[in-house]
Amino acid sequence: MLTLTKTTTTTETTTLETPADIADYVHAEYLRRTEAAPFKPGDRVRILRRDGINPEFMTGDVGTVMLCDPEFSPLTTLMGVNASGMTIQFPVQTANLERA
Repeated sequence: MLTLTKTTTTTETTTLETPADIADYVHAEYLRRTEAAPFKPGDRVRILRRDGINPEFMTGDVGTVMLCDPEFSPLTTLMGVNASGMTIQFPVQTANLERA
């Protein structure tokens, strides 16, 4: 048995003529990406691996997701607490997170 995979590329053209068209397009893209992301804004997550995270930046290995768009970046922006007790935003590898 032989299985062949063929990859094809298609081009889709969309014309956005008004500010409302642009707003609708951006909103639809936001909804699509949010739905496809493994974590949603507001999700509580645990940091499984701290690769590249200085202990002073994020304490407790937990945070709340602010942005997760793996189509754009391998990083998820978390809100957490640093060693000084300040609430901060910090990027963490999405692959190093799990729901808390």
